[in-house]
Amino acid sequence: MGNHMVNRRHLFGLAGAGGAALAIPALSPTPAHAAPRRPAAWPTEFVEVTPTIEGDIAWYDVSRWGVEGKGWSDTAAYYDRLPARAEGVVTPEVWVRSRNSSGLLTRFVTDSTIFRARYRLSLATVAMYHMPAIGHSGVDLYARTPAGHDAWLANTHPASQNVNEQMGIAVDPGERLYTAYLPLYNSPQRLEIGVQAGAKFLGAVPRTTPPVVCYGSSIMQGGVASRPGMSITALLGRRFDLPTVNLGFSGNARMEPEIAELLTELDASVYVVDSSPNMNPQQIAERAEPFVRILRAARPDTPILMVEDRRYGDGQFVEFRRTRNAQNAAALRTAYDNLRRSGVGGLSYLSADQLPGPEELVDGSHPSDLGMMTYADAYDRALRPLLTRRAR
Repeated sequence: MGNHMVNRRHLFGLAGAGGAALAIPALSPTPAHAAPRRPAAWPTEFVEVTPTIEGDIAWYDVSRWGVEGKGWSDTAAYYDRLPARAEGVVTPEVWVRSRNSSGLLTRFVTDSTIFRARYRLSLATVAMYHMPAIGHSGVDLYARTPAGHDAWLANTHPASQNVNEQMGIAVDPGERLYTAYLPLYNSPQRLEIGVQAGAKFLGAVPRTTPPVVCYGSSIMQGGVASRPGMSITALLGRRFDLPTVNLGFSGNARMEPEIAELLTELDASVYVVDSSPNMNPQQIAERAEPFVRILRAARPDTPILMVEDRRYGDGQFVEFRRTRNAQNAAALRTAYDNLRRSGVGGLSYLSADQLPGPEELVDGSHPSDLGMMTYADAYDRALRPLLTRRAR
């Protein structure tokens, strides 16, 4: 990193000494749609970064202090989600989607009142018919409130591959912790955060606390949230004050053993397996048990949450949809029961009854922001006791 990273230091008074990774926080029950719990502290370690000054803006390259949500550091491009060695091991479709920056975020502290983002997107497509450009290709900025909550502030509105925009309007003066969530269905080739020249700026070192690792379909990847901060993993990360790793692969989460082997490389606080929307009953019957057994053999103490297929919005009128959902759920439940009867422990199950209904889906399949909140509520109820037990 050369002279860009000048110094590593802690913000005294905000975190414990020594820069140790935060322990999994004590978690208490949270009612549906409650305000996020107050994080115990700011990230413990920060770095000073040398900016590039252009006029009255100081530009900071995010790669100089890092992103949170990367399971592997040995990626082909900085904002990829799978290691470079996964190419040719996973399917080509999974590999392509792993190059989206879904779930990645970066944090920094500054007293600037102006914010900009500058980046070039990897893909020319910046939106989909059912997903706006902000969610698909935007950067979503949150600020830490005095009460300790991360609250939405601003985002970019991409119209082409090259983005150079001010995010929001001038904010009230004061030093704050900021979180920027990266695009869900695209990826920056290089990302810079711009603040007022002369403003204080520290990059927050990504936390090393064992993350919540979520494997799933387009829904898990973030489809079709209106903005990155409304994806399931972003919502859970704020609620639990924990790192999350988003391994959603749109249309291509099919419990391949190669994916399970990669997941075992991650020291997770919990594994979430929510791939049924991309699978048929036969695939689930054939693959679910071996997939979970691979995880359990490598990580005997890590909880695993198995999640049923969400129900199609038109299922009450279309027999094929009803049948597909019912058979998928039955196959997953059978796999879960078989695993438990055979002595595989540490398993939990989340049924479709708790997942979004028709009014919370954009196209009968993918959740709106309201649907994402319902997903997060369901995951919250299922994961909170698992994380609490793991922290003991």
